[in-house]
Amino acid sequence: MDDTISQPASWSAPPACPDHEASKVVRNGTYGKATPKPRQRYLCTPADGSKSHSFTPPLPRDHVHIGEDHCDHCDELRGIHRGETAVARRHSWSTRIVARGLEQLANGATYADVSRWAIRVTGTKRTRISPPRKKSGGRSKQSSERSKESRNAWHIAADWVEAFSPVIWGPIEHELRTSAVAKRAQLDKMKARGEFIDRPQVILVDDVPVRGRELDRNRRVRRNPGYYILVVAELFWPDEELDDPFLVVSPPVLKLRLARAMANTNALSWRLLFDELGYEPDYVVADSGPGISVAVREHFDPKKTKLIPSLWHLAKAVEGALADISGAMTVSTAGRQLIDPLNHQIRRLSRGSGVLDTKEAWKAWWDELLEILKSHNLPTEEIRKRRKFYEAAFAEVIPDLSHNRNLPVSTGGLESLIARHISPMLALRRTSFANIERTNLLFDLVAARNHHAFDNLGDVAKLLRADSEKHQGWSVPLRSIADPRPNGGSYSSLRDTTLITTLAKQRGLQ
Repeated sequence: MDDTISQPASWSAPPACPDHEASKVVRNGTYGKATPKPRQRYLCTPADGSKSHSFTPPLPRDHVHIGEDHCDHCDELRGIHRGETAVARRHSWSTRIVARGLEQLANGATYADVSRWAIRVTGTKRTRISPPRKKSGGRSKQSSERSKESRNAWHIAADWVEAFSPVIWGPIEHELRTSAVAKRAQLDKMKARGEFIDRPQVILVDDVPVRGRELDRNRRVRRNPGYYILVVAELFWPDEELDDPFLVVSPPVLKLRLARAMANTNALSWRLLFDELGYEPDYVVADSGPGISVAVREHFDPKKTKLIPSLWHLAKAVEGALADISGAMTVSTAGRQLIDPLNHQIRRLSRGSGVLDTKEAWKAWWDELLEILKSHNLPTEEIRKRRKFYEAAFAEVIPDLSHNRNLPVSTGGLESLIARHISPMLALRRTSFANIERTNLLFDLVAARNHHAFDNLGDVAKLLRADSEKHQGWSVPLRSIADPRPNGGSYSSLRDTTLITTLAKQRGLQ
């Protein structure tokens, strides 16, 4: 005998009428022919004798009846007033489906894949009709059925990102910003008293160039204009204060803070990113390229915020310069590599080698590198250029590195975060992103995932439901951030370099 059918569902009260607190509420048929399941309508009979009227709760619920009263998700019977809630008014998708879809998007699934999944699991047939694609000569381009389905369905998941990413990321971002501002005030007081800061505020930044290929009107392959992903990660120090010197203190943890798609990586782009942080960190660890260096100097107070050049990027820059010097490379079974003296010198670029212990040791490393080149009759011009760019920048922070051995000197940890969280987002759709605002809302979901927002989908559904109820069941208007479609062409706000200047002026950064 089926236990789920033999046990009656628990009693649940009907929803209260939003206009009449003391009233009799009963079920009153269903509505919603376009939704996967019919939704419950209610009838309110006011206690004051006024006319009865129909209403729906702020978050519409599925109609529950015999045969549809068992919840496969929680393996229990539902009360007749406890059908699944819609994620918001004018949305045909349940809260649970949207929560699961947002998790898939945060893990790297494409808009099209998540949309097709939602259609499949709900049995919905509603799609948006797209015009046939044209190619040169005015003839329609033939596409596979799967391609047509993707073009018709992708907007479902894209709409979810637009409407509900702020709901997921907003509370996390508010908590991170509030905590960072409070910590900044605390550290400033410690500095004013002349105290040593052993747990400073540190951010690591780097960019990911996104390039692809597309076909022009003559079906020839050309380089896609592309864009960049600018990434910021924060260093979180352990909370415990240990007095026992024999106990091991947990190392600091690096977590994503922001990821923003930009048309380029100039100083204004980085300043827009720093502007979203809302505070001035003690240190910025980055490749000391011209864009980042200028942005750090212009956006932050140089007396408070110092730039630590990434040792990993420095080693790559020097190694690349040496690789271009004829005679500096040798061929072995492992392939082309630097000759042994140069290879050994590059390997000394590490925290434990003593190269960064003092300014004198740092200067000596460059002197020794030049001596190796001279002894092998190799040109030194390219290395002198790198030295002029990197030596002074690193020498400025060597005293800080000597006093605090926990300060990072490389963006290696950030590279790992990018490989784990950012790269999967670009693997299948690197050239498909076009709208800058929606793309950045998607990367907010990625950051939220790194902060464990999707560990419990029940909590995600509860958060979505609470936000919709706070706004009487409504979400933001959909497709309000869509890019315009000019006649005879297309427009991508993500690739519009002039938009960066416009945004900078709006924020008072220029």
